[in-house]
Amino acid sequence: MKQTKQTKQNIKGFLCVPITEEAEKKIGDVGKLEATTIKNGLVFMKSEMTAMEVVETLKGLKEVVEELYITLADAPGICECCDCSAETEDAVSIRLPEFILEDAGIPKDAKLCAYTDEGSGEVTVIEAEYKHDLSDVPKDILQMLKAMRVCMAGLNNRLMSEEIIYGKQVCPNTCRSTKK
Repeated sequence: MKQTKQTKQNIKGFLCVPITEEAEKKIGDVGKLEATTIKNGLVFMKSEMTAMEVVETLKGLKEVVEELYITLADAPGICECCDCSAETEDAVSIRLPEFILEDAGIPKDAKLCAYTDEGSGEVTVIEAEYKHDLSDVPKDILQMLKAMRVCMAGLNNRLMSEEIIYGKQVCPNTCRSTKK
């Protein structure tokens, strides 16, 4: 018997999704769903859809995207200063030639930060202690956030701190159902 790619993979666990009557009315036959994995998420959709069902699915996804944009915009808040955006983007775009990074023992894909010595005015560039900053946000998303007047400095701080900004209400007991 030939094994499929799916059966060759190690199974780390199972996802059980309770389907209510209301959900089944919206989705239809839940036995015909497919899951698409995305970074930090999973999208379930019918495996076969009419043109109108695709339109309705796009409408639902648009609502989810809008909610995520609002969450991202609310975290840093609206920008009150006029130079925040350009200043912040310049601060996270430190680049050095690969040979200098190699000599310093810094990986070529590392985030860099810089500071100056007040006495000498000397600039020191080091590997940053954070994983993410504005340079990791795709340009089209940055443009949308700027159009929403989101504070780029505040957003950069949220990215660098890795603080949870979505879904802060954690389900008790890791969402296990209890039998009565």
